[in-house]
Amino acid sequence: MSNLTPSKFRKFINYILNFDYLLICFILILFVCNIFTQYSANDQFMDRIYNDIAYLGISFVIMLIIANIKISKIRSMAIPLYIISLILIALVLVMGVKVNGARRWLNIGIRIQPSELCKISVPLLVAYVLSIKNTVLGYKDYFVGFIIIAIPFLMIAKQPDLGTGILVFLSGFFILFIAGLPWKVIIYSIISLIVASPLAWKFLLHDYQKHRILTLIDPQSDPLGKGYHIIQGIIAIGAGGLFGKGYLHGTQVHLNFIPEKHTDFVITVIAEEFGYIGVACILTLYLLIALRGLRIMRLADGIFAKTLAGSITLSFISYVLINMGMVGGIFPVVGVPLPLISYGGTATIVLMVGFGILLSIDRKRRYS
Repeated sequence: MSNLTPSKFRKFINYILNFDYLLICFILILFVCNIFTQYSANDQFMDRIYNDIAYLGISFVIMLIIANIKISKIRSMAIPLYIISLILIALVLVMGVKVNGARRWLNIGIRIQPSELCKISVPLLVAYVLSIKNTVLGYKDYFVGFIIIAIPFLMIAKQPDLGTGILVFLSGFFILFIAGLPWKVIIYSIISLIVASPLAWKFLLHDYQKHRILTLIDPQSDPLGKGYHIIQGIIAIGAGGLFGKGYLHGTQVHLNFIPEKHTDFVITVIAEEFGYIGVACILTLYLLIALRGLRIMRLADGIFAKTLAGSITLSFISYVLINMGMVGGIFPVVGVPLPLISYGGTATIVLMVGFGILLSIDRKRRYS
């Protein structure tokens, strides 16, 4: 204690306080919402709740560890992490666990979904490549970024897991967009996708994916099959009304009309038991987290930190919009969990890794 000078003490206090505590607070509130929601969604089955709490605790510790790593060191991990991601996805295609006709999981003592890792490794490498040059970015740089995105996207789509593949693609695309990808390239690309959609429908999409799109247009065409998820989800959301039926009193949920009520369709639990007010509160928390992320992006120094912070934040917003749109019958059912509310280990950990990177970027600004 005799070596603790006033300057060292101030430096220590500054180190402890230099976090975006508002962001951390909003995340912890979502954790509490997660536990209460999962308790209801799992019919008070405590074994899964204990696992859920363990996932949340582990992911929170990982976030804090990464938040204390200098962003320059995180940047140096871009290439090896991307290579590891591709190797793991390749292993999934060869020896992955097959569930419902798709190979998406790898059993290494515990079951993991390597494609989730790409949500971090892909934007990390694209941001790294674009940040190497000190000159204005050209079309060649954007093309290299596109190739980096396309390789894992195609491998994930091969599993097949088009939903996760699209999210990985978006995480990389957001880097290119924030870095200044010309609007004419974006517009031409959208037009090309629209023109090529008939070919994609005929040659690329699997039968079950086509069925999901057709069912989205008319869920009643297959009410007990592909349309069942959408129909029951809409019923549960409507049944909650403004204030809901009360905690643990959701009939659609507890009479098992809702498939995947603890994962992809978990918002139906909140909607039925807490009504539109409950859903609005969750959306407000998501909005507050997104605003903190966008603030970190705005204040970040350098193209690497700025684009990476933007990609993490915009990807987070995309997960929310796609999940809720999927449950509400706006988008096809593609298996996208609701961030920090749905049950799941790999997805939660990857999300918290992203928030750890956001905090690391913000800490660099506070110290500089």
